[in-house]
Amino acid sequence: MTILIAIGVLAFLVFIHELGHFVFAKLSNVYVEKFSIGFGPKVVGFKYGETEYLISAIPLGGYVKMYGESPDDIKNNETPELVGRALTDVNRFKRALIVIGGPLFNFLLAIVIFWGLFASGIPDYKAQIGTVDINSPAEIAGLKIGDLIVKADQENIQSWSELSSYIALNPNKNIEITLDDGTVKTVTPRVVDQPNALNETEAVGDIGIGLVLPPIIGRVVPDYPANKAELIREDKIISINNESVSNWNDVRDKIRANPATELLVKVDRDGKTVDLKLTPMESKEGELTVGIAGVSPIEGNILVSYGFFESLKLGVIRSYDFSKLIFVSLGKLISGSAPTDQVGGPIMIVKTTADSADSGPGALLFFIAIISINLAVFNLLPIPVLDGGHLFILAVESITRRKINEKIIGGFQTVGLLLLLSLMAFAFYNDITKLFMN
Repeated sequence: MTILIAIGVLAFLVFIHELGHFVFAKLSNVYVEKFSIGFGPKVVGFKYGETEYLISAIPLGGYVKMYGESPDDIKNNETPELVGRALTDVNRFKRALIVIGGPLFNFLLAIVIFWGLFASGIPDYKAQIGTVDINSPAEIAGLKIGDLIVKADQENIQSWSELSSYIALNPNKNIEITLDDGTVKTVTPRVVDQPNALNETEAVGDIGIGLVLPPIIGRVVPDYPANKAELIREDKIISINNESVSNWNDVRDKIRANPATELLVKVDRDGKTVDLKLTPMESKEGELTVGIAGVSPIEGNILVSYGFFESLKLGVIRSYDFSKLIFVSLGKLISGSAPTDQVGGPIMIVKTTADSADSGPGALLFFIAIISINLAVFNLLPIPVLDGGHLFILAVESITRRKINEKIIGGFQTVGLLLLLSLMAFAFYNDITKLFMN
C-alpha cells in the first residue's frame, strides 16, 4: 500500500509541475496539444476541449506538448484556427513565464504544504530545561532544571525549537529570559561551533541547556544501521549492552561512544521485549570518530500552531531555506566537494516516500514538500531539455536580440539529453547499490 502511495506522490508532483506549464500556456493563448504524465506510448487518455490528456508508459516525468515547439509543427499543421497560437507567436517574456511555470508551481506547492503544517500544528517540546551544564551561561544566570521559558526578550516562546533558534542566532548578546512564573533572568550565549545541514562548521549561540527526552524512537532513517537492525518507530529502548537507559541522552551517548561496534539493544515493542543487534556506523566530527545509527526521538509532547499569516510567512521561509540548501548541495556535488553517492533517483524517492508514509501524514507531507522543491531546483539547472536550459536560450536571445539557429539549439538539446540520461543512469546505479548491495 505504501509503495502505491509513493508512486501516486511522484505522479502528483509531476502533475503539479506540468500544470504550471499548462496554465501559463493557456493564459498566453498557446494551443496545447497534449498534457501527459509519463513519457512514451499512451496507456490511457481522453480529449477534453482542444487538449488530449494522457498517462504514458514510462513514469519518469511528464510533458506538455504545445503547438509550434518545432518549425515542422507550423509547416505541417497550420490551419486558420491555429494562426497566432504557436509557442513562437508569443513574446519571449510570455515564453519565459510558460517555461518557469513548472518550477514555480512546485515551489508554490511546497509553500502551501508548509503553510498547512504550521497552521495545523508542528510536534515539538515544551521550552522546559532538562539539563544545565556546569559553569555554563545558563547556570551563571541562575536558570535551573525544570524552569519553563515563555519569553526570550520580546519574543513569545512556545517550544524548545523556538528557544534554541533564538539563542543560536544571538551569540554574545544579553537575552532576557522570562519564566512562566514571571521571573526574568539575563543570559549571554557563548559562541560554539556546530555542524549545519551541509556538515559545515557554523558559529552559533549556546547557553548550556538541554532537553531530557524519553528513550522512544520517533524516526528511523532508511539504509542506516537502526533500519538494518529492524528498530521501528515507537520502540522504547530499555537497555543497551545490558545497561539501562532512562532518556534519549543516554541512548545518544552510548551510540556515539561505540562506532563500528555491535550493541545489544533491548526494546519494549507494544508491551513485548525484543532483543536486537545494532552496529553504529562511523562518522567524523572534526578529529573525533563517533557512532551514528540513524534514529531520532519521538516528535514532541506538544503541538505548536501559528496563525494564518504567520504560518504563510513561515512556509515561505522554510521553502526558501530548503531551496538554498539544495542549490548549495548541488554546487558541492558539481565541484566534487560532496560525495556523489548522495545522488538518488526515482527508486530511492519511492522508497523514502513509502518510509515517510509509514511515519504518518505529517512526515509524508513534509517529504512531498522537500521533493517538490528538489524537482523545481533540478529543472532550473541550465541544461538543455530542462526548463533552465530553455530559460538560458531565451535569455541569450533577449540579450543578443537574435534568434538562435534551430540546428544549434538541436545540438545543445542532444548534448543535454545525453547528460540527463547519464545522470539518470548514475542515479539508478546509486539507488540499486543502496538497496541491494548494502
